[in-house]
Amino acid sequence: MPSNLRTAISPVLVSHDFGYEVYDVTVTARDIHRMFTHGLIEIDDDRQRGRHSTTGKQIYKQEKVDRWTNQLLEDQAVFGQLTWNFRPEEADTEYSRDTNEFIIGGGVAKLPDSAHRHRSIVSAVESVAKGSNFDLEMPFSVRIWQVPAEVEKSIFYGMNQEGDKADATRSKYLMQRNSGQQLAREVVRRSSHLTEQNVETVSNTLSAKNPRLMAFNTFSVAFEGNFNDVSDAQHEEVANWFTTFWDKLVAVRPELGLQMLPRRQQVRQGLIVGSAIAIHGYVGLARRFYHEGLEFARLDALADPVETDGGPIDYFALANPEWQERGIVVPGQSKSGETTLTTRNAIQTRRAMVDALAHKVRLDAPADIDSRNASLPEPTEGEVTT
Repeated sequence: MPSNLRTAISPVLVSHDFGYEVYDVTVTARDIHRMFTHGLIEIDDDRQRGRHSTTGKQIYKQEKVDRWTNQLLEDQAVFGQLTWNFRPEEADTEYSRDTNEFIIGGGVAKLPDSAHRHRSIVSAVESVAKGSNFDLEMPFSVRIWQVPAEVEKSIFYGMNQEGDKADATRSKYLMQRNSGQQLAREVVRRSSHLTEQNVETVSNTLSAKNPRLMAFNTFSVAFEGNFNDVSDAQHEEVANWFTTFWDKLVAVRPELGLQMLPRRQQVRQGLIVGSAIAIHGYVGLARRFYHEGLEFARLDALADPVETDGGPIDYFALANPEWQERGIVVPGQSKSGETTLTTRNAIQTRRAMVDALAHKVRLDAPADIDSRNASLPEPTEGEVTT
C-alpha cells in the first residue's frame, strides 16, 4: 500500500451488509502494521470495548492477542475477516466502479470490530525484528464500511454477541435490542444518582476498587425481566416514572446513590443493599408500584431495622436471618476455611427478593409475581471481584 496521502486498494469485491454497500479487499500484514502504528487505523473506545473504569486503560485481553500472534507465527490462525470503517463525516473515501478501486483520500479507519486481531498482526510483524520468520506480505481479508460513527455500535453488537463475546454490559450499553434494555439505558442516563459515575458500562464485574453500584448488565437484565412489555408509546412515561422511583429509593437508602470508595467497600462487606440480587428486587418491586399505582411513601419501610435475638440490625444486613430463610444468602467457605455468607443470584432468588421487599413495604405478594422471568436464561452479571 503506498504511503502517500491518496491510496487506492484493488481489486475490490462489492458486497452488502446491514443495509449498506461494503467493500471486501485484501491488505498485507506489513501495511496493516504501518497503518496501525502511524495512526491511520484507530480504536474508538466509545464504540469498542471501552476503557477500564478505574485504570483508564483500553479493555482488551492480552492472552487473546498473544494466542493469535503465536498462531500467526505458526501459520495456524483461523482469522476470518477484519473490519474497517471510514466515517463519511470524518474521512475522504470512495469506491470507483470504473477502476474497481477503493480510494482513500484522507482520514483514518476506525475499528468497529477485530481490534484484538489487529493487535496480533502488529505483534506478529514486530516479531520479525526479534528473529521470527513471519511473512510480512501475508494477505488479510478486510471488509471496509463507510457508515456514520453511530452505526458502529450496531456492528460491534452484531459481531460480539455471538461466539467469543464482549461483556454483555458493554454491548447492551452501546446498543439496545429490546424495550427493557432501552429503558435501563435511559434511566441510567437520566438519573443523577446513576449515570456512568455509578453504573459500570464496560465490564460485567466490579473490582474491589470500583466505587460504582452495579454493572449495567445487572440493571438491564432486571428491566428485561420486568419492563420488557412496555410499548414505544409508554417508554417516555415509564422512564420518567422509574427515575423518580429511584430518587425515592436513594432518599431512603443512600447506599444506592453515588458513594466514595471507602464507603462503598464498607457497604459491600456487611449489607446486601447494593448487591445484584437486590437490584433485581428493586426493579421487580418497581413493576408492582407502577402497575398498581402505589405511593412511594411505602418505600420508607426499607430503612426500618429488624429485630433479632442480638438486637435491632439493618434490614439489608447479611446477618438478617430472613435472607438465609429465603435462600437469598447462603453460607460458604473462604480460602482460609472460614465460614462466609454470600448472595445467590438465580431466577428463584430474584423472585424471593421481590417477595421479601414486597413484604417489607407491606404488600401482599401475588402468586405469579415476576412470572415474566420464568423463561429467562441465567446471565453473567456484575459481581464484585478482588
